[in-house]
Amino acid sequence: MSNIESNTEKPILKQSIALSENSKYTFDDISTAKSAFLILPVVIQTALEQAKRVVLIANNPAVTTAQLEMLLQPDDVLVLFNHFIHADFFASHQLASLLPKLLFFRQIGDSKLHFGLPPRSNHISVVEQMAETAPLGILTSNQPYQFPTLADDPSPNDDPITAHRILDIPSNMQKLLSSPTYHSVLSEHHKVVADYPCFTDIHSSAPSSGFLLYRLMLVARAYLQHIQNTKLPLEIVMIGFNDNDKTAHFWHGHNWDFERQEMSRPLIGVTIHRY
Repeated sequence: MSNIESNTEKPILKQSIALSENSKYTFDDISTAKSAFLILPVVIQTALEQAKRVVLIANNPAVTTAQLEMLLQPDDVLVLFNHFIHADFFASHQLASLLPKLLFFRQIGDSKLHFGLPPRSNHISVVEQMAETAPLGILTSNQPYQFPTLADDPSPNDDPITAHRILDIPSNMQKLLSSPTYHSVLSEHHKVVADYPCFTDIHSSAPSSGFLLYRLMLVARAYLQHIQNTKLPLEIVMIGFNDNDKTAHFWHGHNWDFERQEMSRPLIGVTIHRY
């Protein structure tokens, strides 16, 4: 258990915080921030207590490893998404391999599957390597990992089998996925996105993975700042979160206009690197 989670002596102060100039959403007391912080795997809670920045890295092919080398710092916690880019870099680079990492895997519709985990395309062998060199947390959306088979895939033609694809979770990774220290579940409709305007005519409409984790970290850092009694919040750095079509993943079920409007005026302590 982290020091943050066990600290119950300090009084919880009521407050109302708007997340951005463009957002009408506020959370009315620190308990919402506490719930956001405690939804994270315990190993990531501990890492954030000691970090100066949390860095969210989009699956944007315009982001290069040379750019990452220039941007990453020794006191960072990294957030990677689904079938994340530059897997070998994050597992073997002299600095990047040593940074704590939170891996977010999005549920595929209402199925047993998550993007980036078997039997879909994945970096499981690289994730194993990551877990050996730095703290590693796994966050799945809506449900714990179900250890699905190929027969559970509702649309197998979307992700054809290749010779390099791992279809089963190795035993050491199964242990991580079975432990609350390393694995937890985040609802796509958590309170941190209570104001998100989903499309009622689109099944599974919800915030994009990047926006969901941005809001989660934004609210979680308020709890961290409150408990640690610091003047400046944990910095949030977003790399490759563009408002163009370079990523080729602009699914129509996400409300991109809403997300772009909020991200156009980031809060103090939030930096966005677009490519």
